[in-house]
Amino acid sequence: MSIDRSNWMDHVRDVIRSRHYTWLPEGLGGEPVDVAMTYLVTDIMHVCKAAGISFEEVLRESRQRFEEEERQAREQASAEV
Repeated sequence: MSIDRSNWMDHVRDVIRSRHYTWLPEGLGGEPVDVAMTYLVTDIMHVCKAAGISFEEVLRESRQRFEEEERQAREQASAEV
């Protein structure tokens, strides 16, 4: 099955520039969330390759940041109870 991605980067750019990351769970360009996330990560991999940076390093650092943000959110939720 071939999916037309001709305007895909426009959708990604709109979300990134607007900083409305909450749009991501709604899917991009009308795609289901799992498909949208796959395309988004694929595009990030292309950007990393073009920039000569390690996607694995970006992923590692992103995972660390995610875990820290999740920890902070849990602590904040606990403090509010």
